[in-house]
Amino acid sequence: MPHLTVHALEPQLTGHENDLSARLTDAVTSVYGEWARSLVVVRLVGLAVGRWAVGGVARHEVGPTVTLAIRDKALAGPDGPDIAARLVAAVTDAVATALGEQHRDAIVVDLVTTRDERTAVGGRLVSEAATSERDELQDRIEIDALRAHFTDAAMMNDHDRLASLFTPDGVVRIPAAGIEAAGRDSIRTLGQQRESHFEVFVQTTHSGVTLLSGDTATGRAHLSEIIWMRDGTSHLNYGIYHDRYERTPEGWRFTERAYEIRYLDSTPLAGRPGGSVTDHGPSHPAQNSPPKK
Repeated sequence: MPHLTVHALEPQLTGHENDLSARLTDAVTSVYGEWARSLVVVRLVGLAVGRWAVGGVARHEVGPTVTLAIRDKALAGPDGPDIAARLVAAVTDAVATALGEQHRDAIVVDLVTTRDERTAVGGRLVSEAATSERDELQDRIEIDALRAHFTDAAMMNDHDRLASLFTPDGVVRIPAAGIEAAGRDSIRTLGQQRESHFEVFVQTTHSGVTLLSGDTATGRAHLSEIIWMRDGTSHLNYGIYHDRYERTPEGWRFTERAYEIRYLDSTPLAGRPGGSVTDHGPSHPAQNSPPKK
């Protein structure tokens, strides 16, 4: 579980304890997800003025320091540097907002990772339990990254990468459109067909719940799409991906991704593909004109 220890001068902390604790918890949750909220531990340590020294000289004005201790596996994956940067930024914002913006440039955040064989709970090393229990935090991070790669590959028309995110027998289903693609070749072909028919495709995805069960998992993601077909028609939709995942030697992969459309608006979109911001301004006479061929 994430442990945050804040050292600050007593006058800096007094009266801000509840707000700071809540904001630090929100900061960690913003990176790892709402499921982590109950696991966040915050300790606030207030030091009397004159009991903080630098270079052997007591300081009366110093910036708060935050030590965030987490297990090393949480930062060991390919997304580790990004996760670390997001944690540092979120924690710094939390402290500056709670204690005052005048401290921002002096706030120090230390990320301290610990190995399982050097962390114990209830007198038992975490490494002993790790042999039979998967690291739930790491699994959730990898599944979130898998969902992010799906959206990015679709937006970038990277059909090979999109297909590689599925198991060899993985399936994409869109029941409302009568679409089913089974296997990586079919999923790759489905992406190529989409690219050939869509002039504009924008998909915005928000992570939903993830339910872990050993080497398999289920989950949902919520999304919206803007689609402009090459024949000039367009629509906006909101929906839910219902997912099944499986741990493989390549990492977590989709075994099934089914799209449920919750809202569909086929009213012609007011904008148009490409152009600049000024092209799409309210005073531009061609704002609602069809796309140029």
